[in-house]
Amino acid sequence: MAQIMTIAAVLAVLLIVATIVVFAFAAARRGRSGDDAAPLVRVTRVVGVVWLVFAAIGALANLLIPLLSPAVSITMPIQEFWPQLPSTVDLQTEATRVAGGFTTVTLAVEGLSPVARVLWAISQMVAWASPGVVALFVVVACSRLLAGAAFAPVVAKMAATTGAVVAFGGVAAQVMGDIAGSIASTQLFGSKGGSWEGDYAGIDNVFDAWVPAATVQISFPFWPIAVGLGFAVLAAVLRSGSRLQHDVKGLV
Repeated sequence: MAQIMTIAAVLAVLLIVATIVVFAFAAARRGRSGDDAAPLVRVTRVVGVVWLVFAAIGALANLLIPLLSPAVSITMPIQEFWPQLPSTVDLQTEATRVAGGFTTVTLAVEGLSPVARVLWAISQMVAWASPGVVALFVVVACSRLLAGAAFAPVVAKMAATTGAVVAFGGVAAQVMGDIAGSIASTQLFGSKGGSWEGDYAGIDNVFDAWVPAATVQISFPFWPIAVGLGFAVLAAVLRSGSRLQHDVKGLV
């Protein structure tokens, strides 16, 4: 889940930076020599449209697959774990483990509870949809820029809305995904009992040596809030530009 949210954060930031660069470049070219920056804006809009379609398809697929598939591929937390080999096993490696182990695993699980399925599906959908919302803003902003209305009120409103969606959606996706993963960890690794046959040199308890232990881990991400604040600042700048443009027209 953390990897998906990190990718979503990177995509959102890249789209924000691309929008700012396009606006700044277009303004600089027009102000300096009257050059037309329309080709760059059009290319950026096309990229935004492609990104939007890709995000929409990904969001829909990642919503339906966990809900409809018999097995759900889900990332879940575990207590720090490293498998213990029998003392008769000699494993030759270039590097030697000193400490530490796995703390998360991604597995395809059957029999997952409906609550975990729904939470995981929603979290994956939102994680894919967040960059799509940013891409929609890029498309709208570029379209208004091509129409000669870069500081139209709709662009500022869209920036504020996008920031709110990314901020709340990003936090919700992370929390819901962690809750779903924790439920899955408890269901899969929270064994109620068991037995084994045979003796293994150096291993007293097979379950402790080879089976991870369940745990609960819920994290609160801060990147969506940072991205949301960035959009809030961008919305304020666009509103200021709209007022300035209106005042200039009034003077003329």
